[in-house]
Amino acid sequence: MKRFKEKTVIITGADSDIGRATALRFAQEGANCIIVGINSDILGYIYEDLPQDHTWINTGNHLTVTSDINDPTQTARLVEHVLEKYNHIDVMVNIDTAVGIHQSVIPELIKTKGNIVNISALTDLSADWSIDTYKAEQKKLTELTKKLALENIPNNVRINAVTAGFVTTDVSSNSFVTHSPLGKTATPFDVTAAVMFLASDDAAIITGMNLPVDGGVSTFTN
Repeated sequence: MKRFKEKTVIITGADSDIGRATALRFAQEGANCIIVGINSDILGYIYEDLPQDHTWINTGNHLTVTSDINDPTQTARLVEHVLEKYNHIDVMVNIDTAVGIHQSVIPELIKTKGNIVNISALTDLSADWSIDTYKAEQKKLTELTKKLALENIPNNVRINAVTAGFVTTDVSSNSFVTHSPLGKTATPFDVTAAVMFLASDDAAIITGMNLPVDGGVSTFTN
């Protein structure tokens, strides 16, 4: 059973490993995916990998949009463009992007009783990285998610988040994994699995949650 059959899903920050994995999973589960980012070449490569619904005439059922969602004008155009093609928006996934776009999308999500999933992840470990900084960012996302969720409970719009820690396909040791009770870091597909759950009807009773996908770091590290 495809959980997102005929659902319209916007994925911002999609020109990334997590974005690619997320778009693939949503498309495989029947969604029409709008992949948004600033690198049109990467978005094009991802688009080519997405399974297409060939019942759409003269067009694919997915869409790439090169846009800076921190620009309100571009955000408004994005929402308008999506509505022209699909008529509705059901899910929004933000990958390491600003939350300002919420205000443009919320009115459409109210109509569909849709939801938002925000993702925060470390994709590289800079020289000044620290576990304290990571946990502070996680706390900030948790507080923001709760605030947005409370504001939108009357609208029947769910808002959740995923804190993904350091995300990589490299299995070699790194400074993040040394803090992980499970002894490993998340892959893009681990992150996507959590996103799919929170965005689906399986999580219909969940809102305001920040789900850590970080090998137990946030749970057991003081």
